[in-house]
Amino acid sequence: MAKHKKRTAPAHRSADSKDLPPGWIRARGPGRIPVQAHSKLGTMALSEEVDDELKGLFEKYGASEEQQSLFFKMQKLTNMPDVFHRHASHEQILWAVLVGSAELPEKPTASDVSFCARKIEERLRNLDEAEKRFKWFSAEWTKPLMQQMIRNWFCGSLVICPELSTSTGSPIQFVREYYGDDIGYPTPEGQTDEWKEFQRSLYVLMARSTCLAYPMATARGIVSFSDMQDFDWAKYDMESKSRNSDVTQLVPNRLTRMIAFHPDDKMIKFYQDMGARARKKWGFEQYATFADAVAGEKDFLPEKLPSFVGGTYEVDVLQCLKYLFRREPEALALMEATYAEMEAAKEIPKPKHMR
Repeated sequence: MAKHKKRTAPAHRSADSKDLPPGWIRARGPGRIPVQAHSKLGTMALSEEVDDELKGLFEKYGASEEQQSLFFKMQKLTNMPDVFHRHASHEQILWAVLVGSAELPEKPTASDVSFCARKIEERLRNLDEAEKRFKWFSAEWTKPLMQQMIRNWFCGSLVICPELSTSTGSPIQFVREYYGDDIGYPTPEGQTDEWKEFQRSLYVLMARSTCLAYPMATARGIVSFSDMQDFDWAKYDMESKSRNSDVTQLVPNRLTRMIAFHPDDKMIKFYQDMGARARKKWGFEQYATFADAVAGEKDFLPEKLPSFVGGTYEVDVLQCLKYLFRREPEALALMEATYAEMEAAKEIPKPKHMR
């Protein structure tokens, strides 16, 4: 097959799809690139240049043959919302495929594949809703959001370390439940609608950055490892779970396992009331102590675990943040500048468990 030189829109043209050459669409936002709207994907008639791009993408994410087939099927979808044509890069489509086919058996039947295809198509059609509600494509990191992100990570909340992953390759969000004044978590009286919207925006932006930085976050799912000893029932926003219950149905942020330890009596009762079937479905495991958690998950967790959750590994939080934003130059620059300002003003939290 002859190589075809990739066409690009003239510099004077606008970014609107109608102003681009026939058969081309533009994707915007972090990690999104202009992609050609292929009309012959059913016969795999891609140019060698795009074949190489997709091959690299499939290898990067470890996509199976079935998942690759589903990817090409999704590219042939018709009557898709405008946001799909404007924003859905190859990588965005693959995220939906990977999350939507997470439960696909090793040797799937035609029925299994059809079921996953319907779930993936629904996710892609819902990208319009993801943008309307959460600004999944257009949201940008701001200084206040970045300040809170830095506070959270330097207090041990949802920290992902590139050196530490599960035996299956999943990235791990390490959590030290903490509600001290230095993390900026308000009392119930201060949990205004504006604060709740701010928290949701922070969650969505971190989810998007995680998808970009960690391919296995969508390919294998994320695992949380949480020390609950400092959990504060009086402060915790109890409605956050139900209020944001549908976020993961619209954005590709898949939590595949939840491992918690040091529960109080209320948490123990909740765990018991869930029942074995529900716990298995949600991948939820609870242990009395850190040692119990390590022993129970010895074949799953890495040998090294962060000191702020009971291990001995000293995590360089700043380097972890740099890794998280390595594919987002503007966010990385904002993080570094914000950190420098906070450090100069002595505003970087240093709770006892992080020292």
